[in-house]
Amino acid sequence: MNCLALLGSPRKDGNTASLLDAFIAGAESKGHSTRMVRLHEKRIEYCNGCGYCRQKGSGQCVHDDDMTGLYRDIVAADAVVQAFPVYWWTMPAQTKVFQDRLYALDYSLLSGKKFYLLSTYMDEDPNSGFALAESSFREICSYLRMDFAGSLGVCSGPRPVKENREALDRAFRMGAGI
Repeated sequence: MNCLALLGSPRKDGNTASLLDAFIAGAESKGHSTRMVRLHEKRIEYCNGCGYCRQKGSGQCVHDDDMTGLYRDIVAADAVVQAFPVYWWTMPAQTKVFQDRLYALDYSLLSGKKFYLLSTYMDEDPNSGFALAESSFREICSYLRMDFAGSLGVCSGPRPVKENREALDRAFRMGAGI
């Protein structure tokens, strides 16, 4: 199985990256191939709603940026994992811009793909920010006919995720289960 892992945090070695690394290690332990993309390092322009993609066809956009390659990556993936910290009760800008630009794809190309959500947040549990982000992605997956296969939200307030063996084990098992 081919898994596309999208890190929506600017922190390469932060809490969310630690969680995603454990997920990837789990997937690779079962022989799945993974490709990790740090969205913060990509040049992805905002969708301006011009409709060019609807006129020209799937994956065609008026913007000539890094999203062109990401269209190919997401279409080629059997599973997609989005990992991001909760910012202001939802996904951060890096993730939101990527999501908005998926508008240019023929949604039938996403149908049946497995989707996983990993997120970290500073506030205590239960956390409404993670719940809202998870709800958004459940709705997105339903609309796109993707299989929302699992989610994991981890509070990183009391200790860094890299020191939270329980959370890392859960992410590893989730990755191994794809």
